[in-house]
Amino acid sequence: MTLKERFWNKVDIRGIDECWEWLGGKTGSGYGAIRRGRKREGMELAHRAAWTLVNGDIPDKMQVCHHCDNKGCVNPLHLFLGTQADNVSDMVRKRRQNKGENHGRAKLTRDQVIAIREEYAGGGISQRKLAARYHVDRALIWGILSRKLWRHV
Repeated sequence: MTLKERFWNKVDIRGIDECWEWLGGKTGSGYGAIRRGRKREGMELAHRAAWTLVNGDIPDKMQVCHHCDNKGCVNPLHLFLGTQADNVSDMVRKRRQNKGENHGRAKLTRDQVIAIREEYAGGGISQRKLAARYHVDRALIWGILSRKLWRHV
């Protein structure tokens, strides 16, 4: 069976405007994946394979992005080529980035950030003491107070 046949056998093809879900294996982050051939040839993300099967090669430094933001979708009409910057801009425009306490590396909660700003505005406490109180680096406190970090709060 060819890659093209194997690929489309693992897709739930629906209406032209709907997401076409990948039914095969998925990566830990939820993207579909298909083996290119033998083990040595490795895996390819299903949405990239869909793009290649329908549109041809993906130019260097380009990503295959989703209009629909569904990692399991392989509908070629839901895919577009873009740079990493395009992909990030699309994510930010759609408000899909993890920020604040939803970010995987967040050390503080929204309420703690508000409390830090209020305490500092009240006077009588240094950034160093706030850092010690909240068990974070002073640079994080500075970023919060200068609104370079947590600016959405």
